[in-house]
Amino acid sequence: MNNTWGDMAQYDPVTWHWIIAVYLFMAGLSAGSLLIGIGLRWFNKDQAQGETSILKAAAIIGPVAICLGLACLVFDLTKPFHFWLILINYNFQSVMAIGVLALLAYSPLAFAYAILVLRDELPKWGLGFLVPIAKLLMPFRKLIEVLLFILAIGVGAYTGFLISAMNAYPMLNTAVLPALFLVSGLSAGAAANAVLALVMFKTDSHDKTLAKMHGLELPVMAIEIMFLFMLFCALYFKGGAAAVALASLTSGVWASVFWIGVVGVGFGIPLLFMLLPAATRHSKGAMIMVACASLTGVLALRHFIVYAGQSYLS
Repeated sequence: MNNTWGDMAQYDPVTWHWIIAVYLFMAGLSAGSLLIGIGLRWFNKDQAQGETSILKAAAIIGPVAICLGLACLVFDLTKPFHFWLILINYNFQSVMAIGVLALLAYSPLAFAYAILVLRDELPKWGLGFLVPIAKLLMPFRKLIEVLLFILAIGVGAYTGFLISAMNAYPMLNTAVLPALFLVSGLSAGAAANAVLALVMFKTDSHDKTLAKMHGLELPVMAIEIMFLFMLFCALYFKGGAAAVALASLTSGVWASVFWIGVVGVGFGIPLLFMLLPAATRHSKGAMIMVACASLTGVLALRHFIVYAGQSYLS
């Protein structure tokens, strides 16, 4: 009870809604997709085989997802058509301003990399006029890849830093969120790359690069679960309002979103498929189903963090 404003329960503490959760998901998806695609290219010693379907998928998902995410962010503003003011006014003590600078560099680089990687596909899509640009960019490929990889790490972690700066919310104001969002972005990126490679580029489900990416799923999921465990342990041992926020795991609609969406669908279905015979779990249909489950789990995690995190004030 506040002596001035009365019972605080009458006020809705949620100021960021689903559109922000979708933005956080899209930014993580974009960054994770490119990190996986570029990382596998560097890991692949036989680069003479040309652009892999995983890299082509990442080259499409990276710029498209970040644009959709930024569109969500702009239309969540009170005055969306004044968004350009954010681009010319910077407060370098603000996480958001630093993130805007990173996105300003990341987004055009992601498009440049897409043109470069998809140069052989562009004429088939009626975009052959972009091929000369791809040829101009080719000598700078390594530089673009390194810069894009570094910026993708920044964008993936930035979404966690952005909401962890909200001091009034104990579940959000933790140091674990940037790492959790970066790792769950990798999970979403790998899943989306797999779906696009299998569906759009007709990759064989036994493709070597796809198999390498498939091998990353379990370690990434284990790290994601570890960060979630650390988040909840930190809240418990902090006590007070932070410990009270743990009620979001046992009551209300967001407890259902966490246990059904994040744990059941996002972690449970991929783990269950690992128990199936190799011939079944490596089939195209099974891989797409597992990837869709992972994407659903990451989207549910973003919604749980955004809504449950804002439901408990310090």
